Parts: sequence; C-alpha cells; structure tokens
Amino acid sequence: MSHQVPLIPAFRSTAAAVTYPIGSPPLDVRFRGEHFILSTVQAPASTDMAVFCLLCGKRFQAQSALQQHMEVHAGVRSYTCSECNRTFPSHTALKRHLRSHTGDHPYECEFCGSCFRDESTLKSHKRIHTGEKPYECNGCGKKFSLKHQLETHYRVHTGEKPFECKLCHQRSRDYSAMIKHLRTHNGASPYQCTICTEYCPSLSSMQKHMKGHKPEEIPPDWRIEKTYLYLCYV
Repeated sequence: MSHQVPLIPAFRSTAAAVTYPIGSPPLDVRFRGEHFILSTVQAPASTDMAVFCLLCGKRFQAQSALQQHMEVHAGVRSYTCSECNRTFPSHTALKRHLRSHTGDHPYECEFCGSCFRDESTLKSHKRIHTGEKPYECNGCGKKFSLKHQLETHYRVHTGEKPFECKLCHQRSRDYSAMIKHLRTHNGASPYQCTICTEYCPSLSSMQKHMKGHKPEEIPPDWRIEKTYLYLCYV
C-alpha cells in the first residue's frame, strides 16, 4: 500500500516519474496538474542505493530521512521552538534557530535563520540575501559584498600570488585556486597527516583525524600547520 505525503506545488508542468531505490521502498514522484505527488513504491530487495530529492537533488541514505526532507518542500512546519513558539520545517532548522536563545550565537538572520556571535558578522552575512556590495575596487570599479573579497580581487591588478604549493612550488592568487591546483597532484587534498600521510579535505576533518592517533605517536614539536600542503604569505 502506498503512503501519500502532502501535495507539493510543481516547478514545471511536464509529466515525469522518477524512482531512486534503496533497501526500503523508494519514493515515486509524479506530477498531477500543478502539484507533485509522492508515494512509496516497491523496490527490489537487493538494492542499496541512496535516494535523492527530485526537487533539490539532496542525497539521503535512508527513506525516512527523504520523507522528512520532503516536508520542507511541502511547507510543513512541524518543529516548534519551546522558547518563542516559532515553527520550522526541519529539526536541523530548529537546532540552528535555538542558538539565538543560548547566548552563544544570539544574532539571527531573518532571511535564513543562521545565527552569529556578533552583529557585524550578521551584517556581512545578510549581504548574501540583499545583494548589497559596498566594497568597490578603485582600479576597475568592480564591487564586492565582503572586504576580504575585494582584497583578494586586488591581486588581479597587482599580480600578487601569496599561496605556494609545497609539492611543486607553483603560486596561486587565492585559496580556492590553490585547492584546485592541488587536485592536479593525483587528487591531493589540501591537508596531509604527517604521521600516516592520509589526506583530508578540510582543516576540521584533519583535526578530527588527528584525534585518532595515540598521543605517543605525535611528535613533541607537531603543529597543525605542518599538515598544510601549501604555504601562505599573507
């Protein structure tokens, strides 16, 4: 028996049906007039593929997680804040909002609910939503939302390349260009453990990785900076 979830306003009118199987019955997504209809259909018992949201492409490993996610598109707001009674479409959105009550991140963006430690950081963030670009290059007139974006842009005019690859010494203008370059070295990530040589895609994942090593394995003079596969001269 199929399980019906709320109708969702369609973003297009052409007929379509897409099914993504996993171990439990996947969702069958169809169009009826101006709405999506979502129901579970039987899938082969041997499948273990992930499921994807047809509307936004987000990936899930569990059928229940996808069904909960679809409530966001349906406009269902079943999660209520016990402090102010505001409602939210997901548990993640509610958790993010709760930071505004803890005092740790008291400044909340009215556009997306993200919370920040101080008002100036919130002000900078809100420019993503408003499109405001107060920082202008005096060389070419190009405008930017954030000050550091303007500072990085200036290097186009000065020719400065402060990022250097430790593997081949090639220089790059900014961090993202350096990360792109590092991948040319057999897909290298920007951080490499000096103990077991494992690569990590971010600084936080490297810090988490290091906790897996025993204290006696880590040299006395070890620093997180030693895991960087690039040098930065700014």
